Amino acid sequence: MKKFWLLSFNLLIAFATACQPTRQSTDKSMLKPGDEIDGMIITTGTAKTPPLWAFCSPALENDGVMSADCEVPQLSRLAIGHTFGVADPTLQTMDWSSLTWELHVNGQPVDLEAFGIHNYVMPDLAPRPSPVREIFGQMKAWDVVLTNPTPGAHVLLGTAYAKNEMHKWIVNFTVKTRGTPHLPIDPFQ
Repeated sequence: MKKFWLLSFNLLIAFATACQPTRQSTDKSMLKPGDEIDGMIITTGTAKTPPLWAFCSPALENDGVMSADCEVPQLSRLAIGHTFGVADPTLQTMDWSSLTWELHVNGQPVDLEAFGIHNYVMPDLAPRPSPVREIFGQMKAWDVVLTNPTPGAHVLLGTAYAKNEMHKWIVNFTVKTRGTPHLPIDPFQ
């Protein structure tokens, strides 16, 4: 009987210890509209905001990962929710609700569902000789905007997972300080 009580007591201690919540120092909550990251506010409003890709060199693909480097003037707002490659045609034709998305800004995950999707039209050239030179394509981007991007280096990491494929982009962007040349006027202000 004594062994039974001792075994029961040890099992109770083991169970109570196992049920204690654990704290992980790497646990970061997902960014939502209105949150602050590195002195910047993350919000929505892509329709009235210059897109990050407008300041980037052409995206390069290496081992299935698109990467771009960008130098951005100091702006009051910067849209960062576009896919890179500029607007990868494969991603634009897929049903976005069937994809699993991830976006990180400076290592911090973004809750994309809280921001929603921005639909827009983008001009392009006709793929074959045609009397109509320009065509317009329906495009999508996540409605994610940085307000008052802080000067210095930042990293944007995006991933979209489909059933058997993964689309990934890394954007290294540097926001210039006030003393460096920049656009004289923020057209979206």
